[in-house]
Order: sequence, then C-alpha cells, then structure tokens
Amino acid sequence: MAAGARLLDEEGVEGLSMRKLAGVLGTGPATLYWHVRDKDELLALILEDTLRSIEIPNEGGWGERLAALLLEARRALLPRPALIGVLWGAGWGDLGPETLRVADAMIGLVAESGLPEGEVADAYFAVLVFLYGFVWGETMSAGNRAYRDEGAAGPALYPNLARYGPGADPGGMDRRFRSGISRVIGGIRARAVEEEETPAGPAPTPGTPPRAS
Repeated sequence: MAAGARLLDEEGVEGLSMRKLAGVLGTGPATLYWHVRDKDELLALILEDTLRSIEIPNEGGWGERLAALLLEARRALLPRPALIGVLWGAGWGDLGPETLRVADAMIGLVAESGLPEGEVADAYFAVLVFLYGFVWGETMSAGNRAYRDEGAAGPALYPNLARYGPGADPGGMDRRFRSGISRVIGGIRARAVEEEETPAGPAPTPGTPPRAS
C-alpha cells in the first residue's frame, strides 16, 4: 500500500498500474492479487489510509466544528490530490469505514445547522465541491502568480482582473481556504436563520378542512 501511494504521488491515478507496482516491489503482478482484488481496491485502501488521520472535532458550535473538519480534510488531501478523483468517482458502497466516518460527520454538522431537512444534502454537496475543487485547483496551479503580476496586456480592457489580480500563489492559499470556509458556512447559517424566523401560517380553525392551494 505504501509503494502504491508513492507511485500515486509520482504518476497519478493513470500512472499507477498493478504491473508497475509489482515491478517496484520486485515481484510479479499475479502475486499482488493475493493481497488486493484490483487497482480500484488498492486505491480505496490508499484513500482509507490517507483519511485515517483526520480527527472529528467535538468542541464548539456546528460551524466551528465544520470549519475545523474542512481544514483537517484539506491537510490530509493536499499531499495526495489524485485521491479527489477516486472520492468523486466512487459510489457509497465502494468507500471504506474511514472515508464514511468523515463523510458522516461532515453531513451531520451541516444538518446540525438547522437547515430544512430537504436542503441538507444540497448544502453538503456544495461543501464537498468547495473542498475538492479548492484542493484540486490549489495543487494544479501551485506557483501561479496573480494576474496583475503577469504583465498581461490590457488593464483597460480587463479592469477587474487587473484590479483584483486572481492567482493561486501558495502563500495566499491558506488564507483563501479559510475565507472560503467562512463564506460557505455563513451562507448555510443565514439560510438556517431565515428558515427559523419564517413565521408559520395561521393555525386552521378546529373542524375546518384545509384549503386547497
């Protein structure tokens, strides 16, 4: 599993094969199948080992704990971004207990916000897209400078790019991730408060059938 993880880090999912892994270990591919069923099972094991270090926070309000959990997930996935594709493409039945432990805690914290029951899954999906997309973008564009530092032509033509200078410089990514968490959680919190403050309609008079909408 450790050798497979090293290959994954060096060559990505496409570069990881059972034949190549067998060569690294000095054995034949057939020998590996005594230990893992196929490449998919190997990737699932590497994913489990990677996420095992994530601690589920248990102190503070739901927003504080969700922010801490997202920071933990980014820390675990950042050295091994190829696993994001594994996570994204897997069905629930393909995921191991460590991965499901983290997913269950994350969606539970979203639910704890007070969102309407029917909106919890959608908000959880948005949280995942933020996490996976950020980590993937962060690793794919590491070292990129801001737009305004590139000497790109046309500040007059693209004034917003020139003014705000979007970039993925490594020094700013931690701050951007925390800022993004704050906005995602703030949106969930605002929707939950809105739902809580929405007045219920008048109670029907006893014995009066409800009006058709």
